Amino acid sequence: MSGQTQISPPKLPLRFLRWFCSPELLEDVEGDLNELFLLRSSTSKLKAKWLFTRDVFMLFRPGIIRQINLFKGQNNNVMLSNYLKIAFRNALRYKGYTSLNLLGLVVGIASCMLILLWVNDELKVNKLHEKGDQIYQVFRNMKQSGGMVNTTASIPKPVGDLVAEEYSEVSQVAQLSWLMNMDLKIENEAIEEEGRFASPEFLQMFSFPLVIGDKESALSQPNNILISRSVAEKYFGEDWRTEAVGSTVKVEEQFDVQVTGVFEDTDEKSTLDFDWLIAAQAFYAANDWVEDWGNGAFETYLLIPDETKVQAVSGKILMEIKDHTKGNPNSGDEELIIQKFTDTYLYSKFENGVVAGGRIDYVRIMSVVAVFILLVASINFMNLTTARSSRRSKEIGLRKVMGAAKKSIRVQFFLEAIMLTTVAVAISVLVVILVLPLFNTIVDKSLILDFSQSNTWYFILGLIFVVGTLSGAYPALLLPTFNVIQSIKGGIIKQSSFAVFFRKGLVVFQFAISTLLIIGTSVIYQQIDYVLNKDLGMNKDNLLAVSLEGDLASRLETYKSELLRLPQVTRVSAASGNPLNYGRSTSSANWEGKNPDEGYEVNVILTDEDFVLATGMEVLQGRGFDSQLKDSTNFLINEVAAELMGFDDPIGKKLSFWGIDGQIVGVVKNFHMRDLYEPIAPLIITCIDPSASSLVLIRTDENTTDALAAIQKVTEQVNPGHDFDYQFIDQAYAESYANERTMKTLANIFAMVSIVISSLGLLGLASYSAEQRSKEIGVRKVHGASIAQVLMLLSKDYGKLILIAFLLAIPFGYYFTQDWLNQFEFRTALNPAVFALSGLIVLAIGVITVAAKSYQAASVNPVKSLKEQ
Repeated sequence: MSGQTQISPPKLPLRFLRWFCSPELLEDVEGDLNELFLLRSSTSKLKAKWLFTRDVFMLFRPGIIRQINLFKGQNNNVMLSNYLKIAFRNALRYKGYTSLNLLGLVVGIASCMLILLWVNDELKVNKLHEKGDQIYQVFRNMKQSGGMVNTTASIPKPVGDLVAEEYSEVSQVAQLSWLMNMDLKIENEAIEEEGRFASPEFLQMFSFPLVIGDKESALSQPNNILISRSVAEKYFGEDWRTEAVGSTVKVEEQFDVQVTGVFEDTDEKSTLDFDWLIAAQAFYAANDWVEDWGNGAFETYLLIPDETKVQAVSGKILMEIKDHTKGNPNSGDEELIIQKFTDTYLYSKFENGVVAGGRIDYVRIMSVVAVFILLVASINFMNLTTARSSRRSKEIGLRKVMGAAKKSIRVQFFLEAIMLTTVAVAISVLVVILVLPLFNTIVDKSLILDFSQSNTWYFILGLIFVVGTLSGAYPALLLPTFNVIQSIKGGIIKQSSFAVFFRKGLVVFQFAISTLLIIGTSVIYQQIDYVLNKDLGMNKDNLLAVSLEGDLASRLETYKSELLRLPQVTRVSAASGNPLNYGRSTSSANWEGKNPDEGYEVNVILTDEDFVLATGMEVLQGRGFDSQLKDSTNFLINEVAAELMGFDDPIGKKLSFWGIDGQIVGVVKNFHMRDLYEPIAPLIITCIDPSASSLVLIRTDENTTDALAAIQKVTEQVNPGHDFDYQFIDQAYAESYANERTMKTLANIFAMVSIVISSLGLLGLASYSAEQRSKEIGVRKVHGASIAQVLMLLSKDYGKLILIAFLLAIPFGYYFTQDWLNQFEFRTALNPAVFALSGLIVLAIGVITVAAKSYQAASVNPVKSLKEQ
């Protein structure tokens, strides 16, 4: 005996299999599943158990399910037909009740389907690559001031070269540049397109299909370029298949490349997007700085076929930059980490060098919202069913007298729930198909319900089963327990205190969820409003950024002079990037008194003398740049950099980086170079080389429409034959929070959905209460009670339930919203008024709902109420 414990399949799925599987097939099916389970468990026990459970549920289908006798001693088909007829007749007889029930289910199920379609799409991003589970991306952790760590995907080229040569665990290394806008000129037509420089291994590692060309050789030479199908069609028309390959393309009027292939347009489910790929060798040849271990140059991807060797690679690569820059006075404190490529989309947020969430947080939030909405819709069904239970008490009593067992009555109510749910799901599918275009616009996706996929049908059948079971469970368990004598008399059935408590608890749960969603929506709205309107340390309004395309960079002074002639333009400056979305940095900065053993990454903006005035920054100490004072070797720093350098008075202190020696002449107020998730980084501003700028910042007057037209005219005159590529800084800033605004919109929509469904549930409970107390209401009215007094009598209990729901929602709302706000380095404070207003909204909706039903009950003639009892 080896003494090794034999692992067994999970018990519950195995029992479920033995329950539903046909006896003739059970032995073979169970044996095959057990063999597969043992095989899988050799690599991962947890994954093997999950897959076993999935396989069992996938087998729950016609042809394998055993014949189940629901009605002992009866013909199954006859009884089933009878119950379905009764369910159908009841639905038609009580049209108002049926419509109300269907409305709640349809709204809930359709909302759930939309959310889960979005969730499923998010989970599929970057999963389209055949070798996706073997691809790992390299990230660089750079120590910042205050012990903070900045994580970037920009990796020095020598890292990839070293891994390819010395790491036996890695079978391939691919390098990919950042996304660039470049003019592609074919014959006399030049169009700006986005693309990347890529090493030859990139196409072999990732599954981007080529329509024309060979993956092995398409990027093997420095003058090779691949273009997308849409670019090929744009340039070559209908004959692109025969004319594209072999054509010469002039890039940025600087160098020629030859088209060696055409690839399919990148899928929206890929974070890697591009319209052209040029061989990386061309970039290496033109930029010798990429060979420096201290310069981030490319995104780097590793193919590790053996999962057991990932940890070894992670350990070996950690200190490579430090080891190869040791002794260099300009070296930074940097480490390398790797992350599975399929995780990079959902887990894109890093805190101090460690993965700390990302889009997965929104996926989890929306998944929980979907479950809650489904629960609220099912609870609504339960309450509406039990609210009219007294109307069916005589039917239940007669069935029991005729010998019907509780089991068959339960089956009847389950079948009714399943039937109504099936209709609701069918209507919901139609609703989803109709609203999907609008929903896609909101979430910026192209979601579809693909009925050609078996998973879609499994999902629909699963919804019917889950919602039908949830909705029918409580009525099916409760109604068969009615007293036979009372049922035959048709009187009001008095239910147990537990049943009353349980039903009220469901209402509390519904409104607690609704309150929680409203609190969350309000906090998200406040934070997004705070982000978009916060003082960022510079004036982003009426500030236009124009890309320096073609010859604009070499004719920068001429271009600036022409722009300043325009009456709509007040200031012009050149810069190496958008100052509110900037990440260019160096670890080579040195200053007086710096500890040579400490390395820090400091951001660097290359600009000109007009930058401070054009952006509206505030100079706190010293002065800004002055064209009369030859400031090409002088520097401005921000407050964070001054604190990092430890200067009480930084003016006049020596500073150097990139081999440039100069001095600090001013300190500007901190401004946000990245989103508000991150702290403000140290910054150096230099005007040493304005020609290295990538864009021009143009401050306009309030008439931006006329200003834009005039600027475009000047740009096209100075730089003919090139696109006018521009963006407003404030719009670009707002767009960087597109995910948050989408979540705000979704939260608003589904908070309203929850409120609507909860109100329907409350209407059900109010209906039940009105039926139960109809005789009491009649007696009170005979003794002189007014309608207002009856309204107060019926409404006060529900006001208490809503108040309890509000009190329960407060701690959860505080915890979850505070946890979400903590993602932001800069955030709004939680306002107690948000919680109070959310409670008032829910209370008002609930009271109006109950009052409407109570008024209807209170208006009934008391003689009629007493006679019917």
